[in-house]
Amino acid sequence: MSAGKLDTLTIYDWNQTVNDVKNQGSILARNFPSFFSQEINEQTMKAKVTGIWLKWELTNEGTGQYPIYKCYIEDGTLEVDVENKTNKYDLKNSWIKICAKIEIDKSSSTEMYKFSEKEDALYSIHHSFPFDKENRVASNLLEHLFVSWFKEHRNLLNNHVNNYRIHVRTSNDLTLAGWDTGYVTSFSNVNKTILEKELYPKDFKYEFEDLDFGFLFNMKGTFDSWEITTGADGQNVNFICKIGQNSSLTNETGNKTYDFSSDAFLKVQVRLEYFNSTEKTIEDPTGLNDGNQVELRVKTDRDQNQNPPVVLVDSYYSEDLASPLLNSIATSMFKEWLNENIDKFENIFSYFLLQETAKNEDFQWLKPTTAYYGVASVEDENKKPDLDKSVFSVMSMVENHVNKFPQHTVDARLLHAVNNESAFGIDMPLFVEKWVENALVAMQIGTPEQFEKTDNGLVISNKERIKFATIENDSGNDVPGYVDEGKFRLGIINNQLVLEMEDLYWEQARGIMGHVNYKQSFDITLKSGVDELGKEYSNVLIPIENTDPTMLMTFTIEDWKKNENLIIEIVTGVAIGILVGFIPVGKIFTKLKDVVRKAFRQSGNRMSAELGSSVAIAMREIAQESGETGAAFFRRMSQEAADEVTLFTRPGITTQQIINEVANKPESFFSKIWKNKYKVIGGVVGGAVGGMVPTAIIGAIQNAQQEHYSLLPTIHEFVANCVGTVNWPDNSEFEIETAQLQGIYLMGGKLNKEK
Repeated sequence: MSAGKLDTLTIYDWNQTVNDVKNQGSILARNFPSFFSQEINEQTMKAKVTGIWLKWELTNEGTGQYPIYKCYIEDGTLEVDVENKTNKYDLKNSWIKICAKIEIDKSSSTEMYKFSEKEDALYSIHHSFPFDKENRVASNLLEHLFVSWFKEHRNLLNNHVNNYRIHVRTSNDLTLAGWDTGYVTSFSNVNKTILEKELYPKDFKYEFEDLDFGFLFNMKGTFDSWEITTGADGQNVNFICKIGQNSSLTNETGNKTYDFSSDAFLKVQVRLEYFNSTEKTIEDPTGLNDGNQVELRVKTDRDQNQNPPVVLVDSYYSEDLASPLLNSIATSMFKEWLNENIDKFENIFSYFLLQETAKNEDFQWLKPTTAYYGVASVEDENKKPDLDKSVFSVMSMVENHVNKFPQHTVDARLLHAVNNESAFGIDMPLFVEKWVENALVAMQIGTPEQFEKTDNGLVISNKERIKFATIENDSGNDVPGYVDEGKFRLGIINNQLVLEMEDLYWEQARGIMGHVNYKQSFDITLKSGVDELGKEYSNVLIPIENTDPTMLMTFTIEDWKKNENLIIEIVTGVAIGILVGFIPVGKIFTKLKDVVRKAFRQSGNRMSAELGSSVAIAMREIAQESGETGAAFFRRMSQEAADEVTLFTRPGITTQQIINEVANKPESFFSKIWKNKYKVIGGVVGGAVGGMVPTAIIGAIQNAQQEHYSLLPTIHEFVANCVGTVNWPDNSEFEIETAQLQGIYLMGGKLNKEK
C-alpha cells in the first residue's frame, strides 16, 4: 500500500527546552509581570488575591502540546469575605502549577507560539498554598482566582514563552518516538470496553466541613459513565465523568439542597501505570506463556513530582451551583473524593506478557521486554473531539533494547494513516534489521561482517570493497566486478525498499573499463486476490518494482573516441537486458542503439549515458517489436537464483565459501541483476516466516516469479507473534488489512471481538 499524504507532526521536547531555559536563566529572570491582582465580587461573597511574582518557571513535566509552568509567589494575600465574615491568608513563598495548551501562532510571520483560547485548555495541576488542608474552600477559591487571572492574561504567557527557543522537531513520516513497537486503537474502542465492563465508580458520597466559614455540606449521587476524551497528550489521560440523575449537593448549615444538572460532568486527568497481575488471565498462542503478565491501570498515588493522582481539569454542576463559592465547595469535595477513591476505577486498559518465549525462535525479536503507554488527542475541523481518530497506544521495547529518551509521545496520525480502528507499528531500523537483512543475506554478495548500518539504521552498506560478480564481458573474458566501500546500499529510502550501487566497475571489453551506477526501487505491498493458478490468496507481503531501474554508465573520453560504437553496443545490451530480459538483434537492436547514443553526454573527461525512465520507456517500446517476452529467461534466472540459495542447505559449507562460489560464477551483468532482484523478493517474502529460512526463500523466489501467490507464506503468523503478547481487555484479535512503509512499518486492521 502506498503511503498517503499526512499532516506534519510537531513533537515538543520540554526537557531540552527547560535545559536551555536554565542556561539563560539570569538573562530572562524577570521576563514576567511583577504584580498580580484578581477578585470576585458578589453579593454574599467577595474574594481578592494580590501579590508579587517571584518567578515563572517552565518545567520539564509537560507532554506534547501541554507545557507546565510553576509560578512562584514572593509575597501575597488572599482575602475572603463571606456574609461579612472576613479571613486573610498569607501566600508568601508558595507556588501554583499551570498547564496550558500551546499552539503555533499562524498569524505571525515568524515562528511564534500562543496559548489556546479554549476554556478547558488552561487549568491548575498542583499548588503549595500553606492553608490548603485546613481551609479547603479558600484554597479552591484561590486556585480559581489564579486560573482566571492566567486566562485573562494569556498574552503575558505568550510573551514569556516566546522568549525561549522551544525545542521541536517535525516529521512528515509516522514515528514511534524511539519505541520498537506500538499497538494502537481509538478512544472510541477504549470507551466501548469501559462502558461494557462498567469498572468505573458508580456512585459518590462525601461530607465536607470548613471550620473557617462554618460550612457543612453533603454530596451524593451517581455516575452515568466514565469515558476517555481529548485535551491531553502523552502520559496524561483525560476522562469525562457524566454525573447521573438524583445527584445533589446539600448545604447542611443552610438546610438547602442543590440538584446537579442533567448535563453535569467532571473532566478529570489521570495517569496510568503497569502493575504485576495477581493471576495470569491471558495466553499468547505464539508463545510458551512463561512471561510476566502486567496490566495497565490508573495510577493511584502521587507521581515523581508529587502531583496528585487526579487533576480536575473542568466541570459543570448546574446553574444553581455556578456561583464561585458554591462551585469552589463542590470542586473541593469532588477533588478530595476523586483522589481518595480513584482506586475504584478498576478498568484495565491493556495486558502485556513481558519476557515471553516465542514458540518459533525466529519470532523471538517480536516479544516485548519493556512496556509503556501514551495517548494523542485529535480534534475535527470544528475543534471538537474526534474519538475515532484519537490514539491510545501501548508501546514496547524488544530484546532488552533501551529507549535512551523514553517518553509517552504518540503519533496522532497513526489511525488516520491506516483508516481503520487499529494499527501495529514497527520502528523502521528494527524492520530493516529483521526483514531487509534477510534480503541482503539471500543476495549472497558478502558476509554479514562486510556490511554495516548507516542512515540511522535504515540502510545497509558495505564497509569494505566487495566482489559483486564475475562478469562475462564483450571480449569473451570473465572479469571481476567490484563495488568499493560504502557504494553498495540496500535499505529503506523515502518509504521504499531501494537497492543501489554506485560506481560498480569492471572491464567491459578489452581495455575498456566501464563504471555503472544502478538503482532499483520497490514498494513493499500486502497483496490479496486470485493468482495465476486460479487460487485465492490473502495478505502476502511482497516487494513490487515501482519503477524501471535507473542506470548511469560512464567511460573515459579516450575510450569513447577509440571505441564509440562498441561502447554503445555494450551499454545497449546491458540496458535492454536489465529492462526486458532479452537482447533483440538486427534492425531492432540498431533502433535501440540510436536511443542509447542520444543519451550520452560529455562531462569533463567522461562520457556518460543516463538511462532514466524516458529512455527505459522508449527502449521497451522498441523491444516489443521483436515479439519476444523474456518469459523463458525469467524462469531460468529465478531457478538459478533459487539454486544458489540452496547452497545454504549444503552440509559443511561456510558462508564465505558460498559467497565465493556465487561471486566466481561467470555470467552476464544483466543476468546477475535479475537474479539479485529475485533474491531480494525471496528474502523479503521469507521474512514472513521469521528469518533467513533457505527453503522458504527458495519457494518464494520460484512462486513469486510465476505469480503463484497462493503458495507464498502469508503474514498471518508474523502478525500473530506481533500482537500475541498484548491483549486489549475485550479480548479482541487484530485482523490485518493493510501494510505500508511510512516512516515505520505500519499494519492496519480491525479488532475482532471475542464472541
